[in-house]
Amino acid sequence: MNQLIDIHSHILPQVDNGSVSMEQTKNMLKIAYEEGITYIIATPHYSVGCRNADKEELYNKLKAVQAEAEKIDENFTIDIGNEVFYSEDIIEHLRKEKALTLAGTRYVLVKFAGTDTYETIKTGIHRLLIYGYFPILAHVERYDCLYRNYEGIYDLIHLGCYMQMNIASFNRKITDKRMAFCMNLIKYDLVHIISTDSHSDYNRAPRMSEGLNRIRKKCGDQVINQLLIENTKKLIHNVKI
Repeated sequence: MNQLIDIHSHILPQVDNGSVSMEQTKNMLKIAYEEGITYIIATPHYSVGCRNADKEELYNKLKAVQAEAEKIDENFTIDIGNEVFYSEDIIEHLRKEKALTLAGTRYVLVKFAGTDTYETIKTGIHRLLIYGYFPILAHVERYDCLYRNYEGIYDLIHLGCYMQMNIASFNRKITDKRMAFCMNLIKYDLVHIISTDSHSDYNRAPRMSEGLNRIRKKCGDQVINQLLIENTKKLIHNVKI
């Protein structure tokens, strides 16, 4: 079995718009494991000025979900972080540990509004870097200003940003043009990590196989190994990718 690492998942129950119950979380765990995922970083949304689950609640639910994962496999690991929505105040919240980095590392999974300008994204990434974080741009394929903007994405990577892509960008519901763009990002080495960004056990379930088969046909197994095992292991160990 593959031992894939998923660093973007909304699997904790009743903390954001992800899993709505422990029963749904248990189903998500089962699906993920059957898909070859053996390590998940739960990343509930965090946004300054919104109602966010506090650390005590997150860690209590993490403990409960870890217990369910171990019923499937004693080596099935669940860790914690946040998917943070960028704002000028988010760095203060990270420094005070109100918002969480990924698995206690310096890596931060950060998202922006889909309609934000390139300069807004670049400025936010730069500020995170200045304060010593390793920013990972969540679902790089979703931003209007980055669509087919290969040079812009390259410049963000050169600045020090890492790119995360959702595996759902390779399922049959995606348009051919959009899927071709996502495949090009992988071919041009403009993606560092692929994740599920799962939210439920049905519409946005933690499924990998369909998308990975498409990537495998175009790019080979080595690319999958790099994006879902090697790079994610470095993240977990707080080593620069």
